[in-house]
Amino acid sequence: MKPTLRVGTSSYVGDYVMPKALVDWEQMNPEIELKIDISDSEGVFTGVLDGTFEVGVIGAALEDERIVTEEFIHNADELILITPTDHPFASKNEVPVKDLKGQNFIVREPGSATRMWYRERLSVADVSLDDLNIVCEVDSHQAAISAVEAGAGISFVLRGAARDALDVGRVKEVRVRELSPLMGSLYLIHPGEQLLSDQTKRMLHFLEEEKIKLAAYG
Repeated sequence: MKPTLRVGTSSYVGDYVMPKALVDWEQMNPEIELKIDISDSEGVFTGVLDGTFEVGVIGAALEDERIVTEEFIHNADELILITPTDHPFASKNEVPVKDLKGQNFIVREPGSATRMWYRERLSVADVSLDDLNIVCEVDSHQAAISAVEAGAGISFVLRGAARDALDVGRVKEVRVRELSPLMGSLYLIHPGEQLLSDQTKRMLHFLEEEKIKLAAYG
């Protein structure tokens, strides 16, 4: 039976970034069964803490003295505001952040790094999530994009996730004057060096070697 390596990732990483590396990993490590579990960043961090995952790739720099957190890809992607094509914002290139108040919003779940990013940046501009009319909370970028496309509201999503919908005109991108560009990095998390298995060390080395290819997605 093959040994199993369990890697936890945030939804964006698991859906859009890691799949690009799977073929290379399999060719280089055919004797190891790789399992990728997708959760929000806080869930992955907890999973590494309790031993569920040996390695995590997430979108927030969460910290605990028992876990090593390293920046993996700096400015991996840009968080953008998308709107339905018939929304009043859709005819504008840019809106002030104050105009977001009262807008119907699709937001990510509380443990999501995406939500942490825009909540923090909005608060700096004196806008809180309470100022938005939150109509739906979803657990993935694709769910948010689909809800926007259906006309349910507007949302912040990563550009890499929205690329197809933007390219074919299903949604519109609008810059937010005080926030754009809103860049986010990816982080590797794992137990301390003395607790790493040989297969975990191989995965960390592999991800470092694949960094340029993975970064090219964003």
